[in-house]
Amino acid sequence: MPKKGEAVVPGDEVVKALMTAVAILTDLVQVGHDSHMALSALEGIASELGRMSSGERRRFLEALERVAADEPDRATWIRGLPAALGLDHP
Repeated sequence: MPKKGEAVVPGDEVVKALMTAVAILTDLVQVGHDSHMALSALEGIASELGRMSSGERRRFLEALERVAADEPDRATWIRGLPAALGLDHP
């Protein structure tokens, strides 16, 4: 929920939902439970996100930054998502 005076930016909720899915899938890969299926899902997510236009990618990165600013305990992980998903290149 935004703080008083902050604007709600459409799409931030979708980014948060995506982050939740990525976190769960990453945990499943690490613990070995259904790791093949989880890894395939992560690769699918990365592939779809890799198809974003430069404008979409910019807006996605801006949304990640807003979410990271709102969640300081997870900010490092959130800011590392683009690289983890192979999105750190144009």
